[in-house]
Amino acid sequence: MKNTSEHTEPKDNQSKQSQNPSREKENIYWDSLKKKRIQKKITLEDLSLKTKINVRYFEAIERGDFSALPETYIRLFLKTYAQELGFDFEEILSHTPESIQKKPKVPIATTQVHENTKPLRIRSRRKRNPLLLLSGVIIIAAAVIMFEYYQSTSNDPLSTPLTDTLAQTTLRSDAEAIQVSNDMKKLEPDDETILTQPYTIEILPEENLIYLLQVNNERSRENLIQKNINHSITLNSPFKLKIFQPDKCRIMINQQILPLKTHKPVIIQVNESGKLTLFGSAQ
Repeated sequence: MKNTSEHTEPKDNQSKQSQNPSREKENIYWDSLKKKRIQKKITLEDLSLKTKINVRYFEAIERGDFSALPETYIRLFLKTYAQELGFDFEEILSHTPESIQKKPKVPIATTQVHENTKPLRIRSRRKRNPLLLLSGVIIIAAAVIMFEYYQSTSNDPLSTPLTDTLAQTTLRSDAEAIQVSNDMKKLEPDDETILTQPYTIEILPEENLIYLLQVNNERSRENLIQKNINHSITLNSPFKLKIFQPDKCRIMINQQILPLKTHKPVIIQVNESGKLTLFGSAQ
């Protein structure tokens, strides 16, 4: 029997050689985006602060590594990246896998008309009841009043009910550990504040925010808070909470408002005895 391995190896090598140029071409494209951003003198940290999107997601985009991006937000992150840097979003999207380029199609309901069916003819007209017309006007007026009331109160973050959406907004469960860096110092309050369990954390965001939460010695979780959706978390254990844009939200713990006015990241720590400590970068 003849050994056919010698005949199959050249085909395998040819297929690999045909794939390598396309991969190299894509790598060159994503690398060119990075070079254009550098020419604009815009750092990834600047983009992260402005868009509230983690730096590592922008790094993954410039590598063309879409497996590192949350599937739900891939198109949103690409569009934000293109808009902030003045790039063509459609061109960037054309270099992504087909699964990202395709949008879900909404099925259109259609009705089938049979040949034998004939339209019904209304031979007589019913008399209109004036009471029905009056009740319809009252219902429409009440709906308008409720809509105006909702619009007037929706801009006030305190009027929006608190929603515990922690399980629904978790982006990554293996996020980086929360550690107080050397450039951070203790912030107000200077006096020792002792909290009692349960610890109720309320976050009232003005814009979309990302924060890290670490309970006890578990891995921290990265969570996304949507704009104007108040966030509530109840804990019965020591924790660390890292807010990347504290000046864009209001934070309360057990109904106590925390004095966070800086735009730099802040770490909120509550130890086993319930002592509250705030850490922030030096201004």
